[in-house]
Amino acid sequence: AQPYFKERKMYAQIVDPLLQGRFPIKGLHQAVAVAAMCLQEEASARPLISDVVTALYYIAQQEYVPEASETSEHYSSRFENPRIADANEES
Repeated sequence: AQPYFKERKMYAQIVDPLLQGRFPIKGLHQAVAVAAMCLQEEASARPLISDVVTALYYIAQQEYVPEASETSEHYSSRFENPRIADANEES
């Protein structure tokens, strides 16, 4: 997972494709930062699980506003999943 944290353009590779690009970019960046802290080699440098839960709870409470100045549109093309498209067409 750590190679994905080095470049923001790689973040899309670790996001659930079922979101289809519908998520706040700021939340994605914050979640990646929390995950990176959890992957520190030295255990003493890692956050307490209670702090991780608090951070993730805060991130999850953020509202997704598609019209926001910074959107996830450039991520959405990476989430095109033929199985999802087929399922949507069958509905």
